[in-house]
Amino acid sequence: GEFALLFLPSFFFLFRLLATSYLYVPIFVFFKLARGLGFNEVMLLSAVYAGVVILLEVPTGALADRLGRRTSLMAGSLSMVLSCLVAFKAGSFSAFAIAEGLAAVSIALCSGADSAYLHDLLHGQGKGELYIRAEGTSSAWHLSGNALAYIAGGSLAMVDLALPYAMTAVTSALAFCVALCLREPRRSVRSEATTVQRFRSYGVLMVGALRTVLTSRRLLWLMGFSALAFTLLVVTKYIYQPYLGARGFSFFQTGMVFAGLNLFAACVASQMHRLRDRLGDRALLFGLLGGLSLSFLLLNQFEAAWLFLGLLAVQAASTGLFSPLVKPLINREILDSGQRATVLSVESIARRVAVGALHPAIGLLSLTAGIYACGLVGLAGMFFLLAMWPGRRGERLWMRGPEHLGTCKERFVDRSQLPAQTANLCPRVETTLVGNEFTSSPSVVRKTGSTRR
Repeated sequence: GEFALLFLPSFFFLFRLLATSYLYVPIFVFFKLARGLGFNEVMLLSAVYAGVVILLEVPTGALADRLGRRTSLMAGSLSMVLSCLVAFKAGSFSAFAIAEGLAAVSIALCSGADSAYLHDLLHGQGKGELYIRAEGTSSAWHLSGNALAYIAGGSLAMVDLALPYAMTAVTSALAFCVALCLREPRRSVRSEATTVQRFRSYGVLMVGALRTVLTSRRLLWLMGFSALAFTLLVVTKYIYQPYLGARGFSFFQTGMVFAGLNLFAACVASQMHRLRDRLGDRALLFGLLGGLSLSFLLLNQFEAAWLFLGLLAVQAASTGLFSPLVKPLINREILDSGQRATVLSVESIARRVAVGALHPAIGLLSLTAGIYACGLVGLAGMFFLLAMWPGRRGERLWMRGPEHLGTCKERFVDRSQLPAQTANLCPRVETTLVGNEFTSSPSVVRKTGSTRR
């Protein structure tokens, strides 16, 4: 198992490290302000970015399901190269909007496709029980790559604020080269259908994915949680720079802080499987949101560096928990692997809608008021999600341990490859409460005393 975890997705881990190593992250607010934009315009650009992702997320997820995850990851890397080159020369809001749009195309092509690639790769090799741990390892590689990139970006910014964008174009080009070496998982091979048939199938996939989400209370709850947590985690990248700058941190020191926080987040992500076994999903879900919200509310209360950096570390821990906690829970609820990338893209749309709504509003406030607003939004959202928890008091809808997550054979079967009489058994899985645990069985077998999903 350990060997399989290290060997099978190793190129994928390297892709995650390179494809998301954005050297410009610790200084992009400073860079845009230096090019003549206001902070409200910087936050408005985040809404532009979110809007483009919303328009493209589901279609690109369908493309990944039909044309292959590897193809989608390659195209996303090239789009990021173009985005960085445009930003390198940008000097107006419209030029930066084009750069943000290209970056959004990149994330739309890669989000969903990357998680679906890893999931199907491991299950195709009969190592599906390693998925939760592999997702945590993947997040650790991603965050470690970010840490190295942030140190380099802060150092380059001391010479020229534009240099981190140029180097990000280089790392994205390297990510494209690594994607060329990836092996397409068995369940996402290229279709032999005609172009017209493909576009029709895209529509079927998108409609099917939306139906899957809207008819699953658990998926709806998880997407609400993901949207709230993701929005608060993303806003930290915007407020950290002026927050640290106001406290006398240089570009290099800001890059070092970003790097240290991401290394800490990587450590948390790598231990996600142990935390989940020990604490369970519900404690981690609400611990993530609660810690994130309270840290925002306390951030303006301290001037001592060790205190406010400690609060930033709490937020970094939430960053480390987010992806390896939420993605496996969402993947568990997707019964049809052929819809996986598309449903994950729908989840990404929910996150981007939240970003597009909150970030421009934060940009209209002062830095101090914006930080408080993030904390209040987080607390309000947490209490709402607690009230909407998809189960009765005491029920554990998601259980501890990897043995309960993604190992039911019927959850990952490719129904298109089964005889019709067998495929009819797979779409519905009933969840039955036994004591304080939930067990799953085909709905054709158990018809009473159960809660149908």
